[in-house]
Amino acid sequence: MTRRAALAVAALATVGLLVSLTALWPGADQGAAPVDVGSSAGPLEAPDLTGRSPDSQPVVPGERVPRSPATLPARAPELAQAVRLTASTVRIDLPVRPVGVARDRQMALPADPTVLGWYRYGPAPGAGRGSVVVAGHLDSRRYGLGPLVRLRNVQVGDRVVITRDDGTRRAYLVRSLRRYDRQALPAELFSRTGAERLRIVTCGGAYLPDRGGYQQNLVVTAAPV
Repeated sequence: MTRRAALAVAALATVGLLVSLTALWPGADQGAAPVDVGSSAGPLEAPDLTGRSPDSQPVVPGERVPRSPATLPARAPELAQAVRLTASTVRIDLPVRPVGVARDRQMALPADPTVLGWYRYGPAPGAGRGSVVVAGHLDSRRYGLGPLVRLRNVQVGDRVVITRDDGTRRAYLVRSLRRYDRQALPAELFSRTGAERLRIVTCGGAYLPDRGGYQQNLVVTAAPV
């Protein structure tokens, strides 16, 4: 073997070792530190907030709910964090966990559809400004159909309560239910400015695996009482 060939083989072996190590120990930014996606970062694909969990399978026929480009602002919470969301009129009473952004730059939601994610880099409930975003999967192959299937039955005027980790509660009244085509969620959904509003997001309707899953997102908007 010539000296040049030997060097080439050594280089390939080194590359193979690096690839193996990367597979075993992903970078620290994977599932750890959130990606900085501040407003200056430009438009990003909105989190698959409302799509089914990656391990899910179609279980609900009917309407669909979209998503779209949106700017995910990165900002640490200033107030008590959301730990529970209750909408008693549709029998939804679920724990909420603070979440950030996954490596694919989508909102890192809990896989279990009985647990919601609050976007912790946006406004906290009670901040008095901007969108408090809470989202969750509709269903999952592992866990089955989740309670958010009933979110589509919420009516304007219904009361939604966010419980915070300091034991206090923040009440909101539903103002609207909107469905957006996939990839069409407005950037304003994650806005940190303007009047405070609660945004609850999930998917719904027919599931079309050959078109990437759910085709719409359901967004419930509520204003503080």
